[in-house]
Amino acid sequence: MIIKSTHHKVLRPLAGFCLAMAGWCAGHLLVQFEEMIIRQTGLALLLANPFIPTFFLHFTLNFIGETGQSQSSPALIKTMQRRVGIWYVLAAVVSIISWLAADNFLQPWLSFSAFIHLAGFGWVNLAYTVLVGLEAHSLLIWGWQVSSANKRRSIVAMFIVGGWGLLLATSFVFPSIDIDIFPYPMLLLPSYAVLLVYGVTRYQLVEVNQWARKAINWLALVTGVFIAIALFSAIAGSFGITAFAGVPLPQLWFYSLFVLAVAWMLSQPAHLLADRIIYPGAHLDQGTLDQWLATLQQSQSWESLKTTAEQLLQQHVGRMLRVEFAVDEQHQDPTIYCLKHSDWEIKLIGWEDLTPSLRHVGEVFAALLLSSARLVEQRLQLAKQEKQRLAEQHLVELGSLSAAMAHELRNPLNIISMAAAQTDKTTRSYIQAQVARADQLVSDMLSYSGRLMLNCEVNKLKLIVSTVASYIEQNYQIKVSTNIESDLTVYGDCGKIQQVLTNLLENAAAFTRNQPTPQILVSASNIQQDDGDNCCEIIVHNNGPAITEEMKKQLFIPFVSKRAGGSGLGLAIIRRIMEAHQGRVYHSDSMGWNCSFICLFPYPKAAEN
Repeated sequence: MIIKSTHHKVLRPLAGFCLAMAGWCAGHLLVQFEEMIIRQTGLALLLANPFIPTFFLHFTLNFIGETGQSQSSPALIKTMQRRVGIWYVLAAVVSIISWLAADNFLQPWLSFSAFIHLAGFGWVNLAYTVLVGLEAHSLLIWGWQVSSANKRRSIVAMFIVGGWGLLLATSFVFPSIDIDIFPYPMLLLPSYAVLLVYGVTRYQLVEVNQWARKAINWLALVTGVFIAIALFSAIAGSFGITAFAGVPLPQLWFYSLFVLAVAWMLSQPAHLLADRIIYPGAHLDQGTLDQWLATLQQSQSWESLKTTAEQLLQQHVGRMLRVEFAVDEQHQDPTIYCLKHSDWEIKLIGWEDLTPSLRHVGEVFAALLLSSARLVEQRLQLAKQEKQRLAEQHLVELGSLSAAMAHELRNPLNIISMAAAQTDKTTRSYIQAQVARADQLVSDMLSYSGRLMLNCEVNKLKLIVSTVASYIEQNYQIKVSTNIESDLTVYGDCGKIQQVLTNLLENAAAFTRNQPTPQILVSASNIQQDDGDNCCEIIVHNNGPAITEEMKKQLFIPFVSKRAGGSGLGLAIIRRIMEAHQGRVYHSDSMGWNCSFICLFPYPKAAEN
């Protein structure tokens, strides 16, 4: 699995480590043979010991070099990564010299016909192996400091398993230091490689956890059977089963293991046989399920998923079956409803009169449909986000273009204005009015598309409102009433606040001028929002025409909401200014007025006092 993993090339030296460890363990077995060539092969595998830590060092360099912070790796580590081949050459040199210098390395020991006894360069071989292993673990210590959480867990697991491996492997030097104790720990040495690989790949390859789960289940089952057999063998004589009690326990264990292996091999065919008996005609095999899942997961929309699912079901069962993603769709045919509440869930409606085989097919298919629905939902969300990103990018480009065009339009407007000075009074007045309107549009375009620079401070709101109200009254001849306490403050850019109020009041004046008794009111107060933050609430009321429901949805979109003589950018500019202040603006018609616009300017913590 590690060797075939195209997405985890960093783990491939770990496969070499496992092969080297397997070769070293095999060497201990091969030296027990009398044939000289086999025994020498075993000795060569034992003396190839340096390759084990070399593969591990290679893996360590790849593992810590894969971290997101690898660009900050010390120069030494980067150099070692580039020249890792040198370590393999050194391992080969040490192994070959050890094999050539081997003199009476293999001697009888305890019950072994031959066991390695280190001497001379053999100790150099062992010392080199230990030093390379220490170097690899030193690099892991550095890697732990710069790695992600999962890699840190893997590194901790490697250190724990490394201690276990050292404890097990140490016993192979017993004969070399005249300790005549049977090396029982070496019998568990394969567990070191297994645990090391699992400790690393547990967080890198999801498939490994599935294999580990199956292995633990199998190990627990075998252990339980062995214990049960041992207990039953001990008490069998008490029940008169003397023949069973007389069978040696190892034979009973072997028979039990054989029976478990046969049961495991027959479990899948037995499962298929049971399905054929209970659900005749269902014909659900792994190939069919895989083909269904692959076909369903190709769907890019709900309609595509619905059509594909219905076609697959009808092809398999030979009758009309429905799939729906909304409860408002009712059918006389059996239907699978795939519905989204807090999570996706499946309901089979109208399947009661079908055979158990067809209901079984429906239940299995519904489970596959459920996972495919989640996948389609994710794809649609990603597509929506990408569309929004492209739209925002388009707006940025459009804003830059608008700013450039606005600047270019200023020069011809100035020329037209100067040329109009030489015309008669009526013509000049008309031209200047249109130039002023065009200039206002250019100013609005620059204001909307340009970058907002705020100079925020605490301002007396009544003074700002009075200034803007006087301007409106003078130019529109409409009374602007105010209801603002003299000590009320607002935090923000004074000029931008004036621009917000000017745009709102100009709109109010334009829409109320034809009313019999035009009324405009500006009120303000300090309120606390639902999240507990304080803000200054400014409300501009007017008794002009009510805004239609359709227009409410597009109020703040550029060039949509437009009053006579306006540019269509006023409300869009207001929203942009409010967002720059971390505030918001919205419309209401439920405050006793036909039209009310509410602006919320938040107070930063430092300015609340």
